[in-house]
Amino acid sequence: MTSVSTLYARKQIEHADQIADKGKLLDLVGLTPETVADPTVMVPVEAYHDLMEEVAKSEFPDLRFHMKTCRSMRCDEFGVFGLALKSAPTLRHGFQRIWRYTRLHNRVASFSAEQEGDRFCWSMQAPKTDRLGAFLSVEAAMGTTLTLCRETTSPEFQPCHVQFVHERDGSIDALVEHFGCVPEFGARSDALHFDVQDVDQPSSIGDTGVWNFLISHLDQMLEKERDQEQSFEAQVIEEIAKLLSGGVPQLSEVAKNMGLGGRTFQRRLSERGHSFQSLTDESRRKLAQQLIQSSNYSFSEIAFLTGFSEQSAFSRAFKRWSGQTPKAYRSGLRDSSAATSCPAE
Repeated sequence: MTSVSTLYARKQIEHADQIADKGKLLDLVGLTPETVADPTVMVPVEAYHDLMEEVAKSEFPDLRFHMKTCRSMRCDEFGVFGLALKSAPTLRHGFQRIWRYTRLHNRVASFSAEQEGDRFCWSMQAPKTDRLGAFLSVEAAMGTTLTLCRETTSPEFQPCHVQFVHERDGSIDALVEHFGCVPEFGARSDALHFDVQDVDQPSSIGDTGVWNFLISHLDQMLEKERDQEQSFEAQVIEEIAKLLSGGVPQLSEVAKNMGLGGRTFQRRLSERGHSFQSLTDESRRKLAQQLIQSSNYSFSEIAFLTGFSEQSAFSRAFKRWSGQTPKAYRSGLRDSSAATSCPAE
């Protein structure tokens, strides 16, 4: 389930200055005065977007609450993640390692960091949802990133360019004040761009020893979480299977449905030693075997459902996967079932 830490919801509620009854905002995200104080509790993203929109109604058109929230954030509030960023020798060190740990408190979006010419880019990839709450959430995520960077460098630190995919109504004065520049809307990606020389300056409070220790701890936390959740590969295989009846999907389509940019999706596959083609093949194999085993679909129907335009191509692929034709595979399953159901003599 896509979700964000209750830390974000609590902060947005605290800065809803025009709403006196905070209780109704807690109800909106399913929190209580007790659970809202626990940053490990996760809030469904739809409920979080509802919260953002409810607070926005009270301020429109001059929306400021989410930037106030950003300015109030501190590294320490993000636990080991925030302390690691705080202790990074330079911002480049922080950006290049921290992106993989953001899912510990944000399971909606993914982030990436890379140099583009004389600029260093921190970008965000999230499912595209055409609603104000989602737009404000993206702005707040980028605003919070900048606040945490300022804590490790200086209060004057600012990006040379800020861009958002969405367009929105209402004043953007609060954004200009926070980021120190006028954001670009309708851009190709959500991103902060910094001068390379700025991200390579030594951090005022960096400590390499502490940094290495905390990164090691984050790796352990992430590994533990991965063990508890469905693997990335399994998620990709499942997403591909959903799309196969319309033909073999494009990498970009699967990445988009998973809320990732194409390059980030490719990188995650490569880190795990997989290619998109290999996982597509695995998805078709698993789905084909499942349909043959648990349905009465004809082989031509199964060929269509697994993304083949012709039954003959499906039959060749299936034999490559299992060493048997689809017909032989189904017959073997039926024979096995019949033998199991027969009483012993």
